[in-house]
Amino acid sequence: MPEGKLLLKEIIRETGGVLSDLSLLDAVITGISSLDLACASEVSFITKERYTEAAKDCAALAVFVEDGWEIAGKATIAVNDPYWAYAIVAQMFENYEPIFGTGIARSAQIDKTALIAQDVSIGPGTVVGAGVRIGKRTRIDARVVIERDVIIGDDCHIQSGAVIRYGVKIGSGVIVASGAVIGSEGFANAFDGERFERIPCFGSVTLEDGVEIGANTTIDRGNFTDTVIRRGARIDNLVMVAHNCVIGESCGVAAQVGFAGSTKVGKRVMIAGQAGFGGHISIGDDSFIGGQAGVTRDVEQKARVAGSPAMDLMRMRRINLVTEDLPEIKREVKNLRKEIEELKGKVL
Repeated sequence: MPEGKLLLKEIIRETGGVLSDLSLLDAVITGISSLDLACASEVSFITKERYTEAAKDCAALAVFVEDGWEIAGKATIAVNDPYWAYAIVAQMFENYEPIFGTGIARSAQIDKTALIAQDVSIGPGTVVGAGVRIGKRTRIDARVVIERDVIIGDDCHIQSGAVIRYGVKIGSGVIVASGAVIGSEGFANAFDGERFERIPCFGSVTLEDGVEIGANTTIDRGNFTDTVIRRGARIDNLVMVAHNCVIGESCGVAAQVGFAGSTKVGKRVMIAGQAGFGGHISIGDDSFIGGQAGVTRDVEQKARVAGSPAMDLMRMRRINLVTEDLPEIKREVKNLRKEIEELKGKVL
């Protein structure tokens, strides 16, 4: 098939979907798009059954739906999770060509002791230090700084302007977005009441396989052992991860979250934007942390917390409802006090 085109049956195979009209299996598909933008050579998707009416009139050749949903007059691809299928298909159409071309740019500075595997691309202005090892098919964009003794696995993408500091270890299939700093010195100081004394860090950072780090996120190196981001975790833009934190497998961390030192986050924890974590606490597996939550103590497995200080999510919602009524409650209390004083006067 020409580049950027797939047969529908290839998409069906990768997503495990069930096509309602088998005559379309050999149709050529050029992409995936939303209902309102899709053309006749593309597929689309809906995530809620109420969108089936809107999907009737879309131009897409076929629409991903949840198993059991139907769209009158439209070919469907039934899957367990249409949004998951969307992610799979979008990756199938993603352009993986190096942004600045194949090979190593002439303006890149590569130390003679660095080991660069086959099919690696390195963009203009990038600096690669001594003892660095870069795995197969990894793409390094422009003006990236990779300091000495860094290890980067296969099929990674380090985007323009990222800084990977000395001794950092990066697994395979990792994405580090533009402006991210991995292995920075943390806020480690002793204070005697009058002045600070800097504490050097002797650990590093480990990003395990499949991790993605967002733009302008900073991950500090550990004091003696590594700060670790476990396999498959997703960290959004503008996140701060302090020294010796451990972020568990398949965690999702939204933008502007801050982790103080030695915070331990379990597996599959979902953290909404601007949440803050006090140091030396543990967050249990499969828990949820609401936006702007202030987490100062341990969170149990599968707990759902919000607010500052963080508490049970449903309790926090009840408190918020009461808070909305506080002006009226205040007036009622004021009136009741007045009535009580009047009754006291009559009794006395």
